Amino acid sequence: MADNWRLSDPEFTDFVPTTVQQAILRFRRMQRKGLNPWRYPECFIKCAAKLPPAEVEKFEAWVINPAGEPAEQVYAEADEKWQGSGLTQPRRVRDLSTDSKPVEPVKSP
Repeated sequence: MADNWRLSDPEFTDFVPTTVQQAILRFRRMQRKGLNPWRYPECFIKCAAKLPPAEVEKFEAWVINPAGEPAEQVYAEADEKWQGSGLTQPRRVRDLSTDSKPVEPVKSP
């Protein structure tokens, strides 16, 4: 990027990101400038428009979970706490597609 030196300005947002780091940087700068949350999806698309496929995958992973995936140790500790708490496993939601009782249509009065 020829204008890379402009990225030193924390207010500068008029650039096309070419790496995941630049895409995240641009999105965060847009947030600080007052980007409305309902426009986040549009901003994500614009930030990822010129990224190579590998960088798009990283950007999508960041959008879904900015803090990153927890380490395996965190999962193991959570499982130990769950097992030691004496609580039962959470109830599963009933699968309505396997119910044998047919659903009757609602009649209007």
